[in-house]
Amino acid sequence: MNVAVIGSGMAGLTAARILEAAGAIVTVFDKSKGTGGRLSSRSFEGGWIDHGAPYFSSEQPGFSEFLRDHLPAENLQPWQPHVMGLLGADEQLHSIGVPRNSAITRGLLGDLRFQPSTRIARLVASAEGWQLFNDGESLLGCWPQVVIAVPAPQALALLRDQPPLAEAISTVTMEPCWVTAVRSKTRLTDQADVSVYQDSVIRRIVHNSAKPGRLNTNVYLVQATKSWSLSNLEETAENVGNQLQKRFDQLVSSEGASEILFSHRWRYAFTESPLGQPCLWDAELSLGVCGDWCLGRRVEDSWQSGADLAVRMLKYFEEEKT
Repeated sequence: MNVAVIGSGMAGLTAARILEAAGAIVTVFDKSKGTGGRLSSRSFEGGWIDHGAPYFSSEQPGFSEFLRDHLPAENLQPWQPHVMGLLGADEQLHSIGVPRNSAITRGLLGDLRFQPSTRIARLVASAEGWQLFNDGESLLGCWPQVVIAVPAPQALALLRDQPPLAEAISTVTMEPCWVTAVRSKTRLTDQADVSVYQDSVIRRIVHNSAKPGRLNTNVYLVQATKSWSLSNLEETAENVGNQLQKRFDQLVSSEGASEILFSHRWRYAFTESPLGQPCLWDAELSLGVCGDWCLGRRVEDSWQSGADLAVRMLKYFEEEKT
């Protein structure tokens, strides 16, 4: 097997690792400069800010085992944050990457072939397999099998000429989320590690600096609500940052004592209506699709989807041999 994996988040790298362990040659592509997907992080003053999923849970034993098998122990730690606004949440143990959440996907990538800063714009069928073209219309090569591990709308754009797959993906809906990283100029002693709000603008504030290994102080990630993000979807990052900073200062009573570090728009942040099955695999086309949106909106759903797709592919090609 010679597989191209489009997307270097948890789903794509899970599939890539399982396929590679079974003897496949795997090449991973991502439009970003590095790995991460929803586990993305940015550097700041020698430390890190997780601007994607701030933490995740590992409820299935298989997920925890997979991470332990593929990551250095120091890159994965438990975190039990103090949570305000969500009943019983203080009792939940979560996981984080150290020194940043993207350390998890960097660890999973390992020595796999990786082409970052490469946006796959289209797939073209040929006698040898699938030709991949970037957004500059350059041919990157041809692969017999392709795994697409990107948000549902982006997967749909690549598969519009494949009706069975496209029809299934078109049922999925996703919602956006604007986030802004801010730094308080004073310590917010009354602020929890995670604060969940019933607010029209902000849904959650995470104390990024409270997580082990971040190496910065008083940094908070502010997540906007679904409705606010939709209303301001095409707004500039500068204006979004100003509005979220203002509401942050009001909620935490910091009286304007914060500064904006950056804002980021996650156009496809959360799954609203999932596919309802772990993955899609078209054996005749040798095309597979996976992502958290197949099952839900959690990081663990991404792992489950990628793992199930890899197992289906391996089972199919093993049966083909016999």
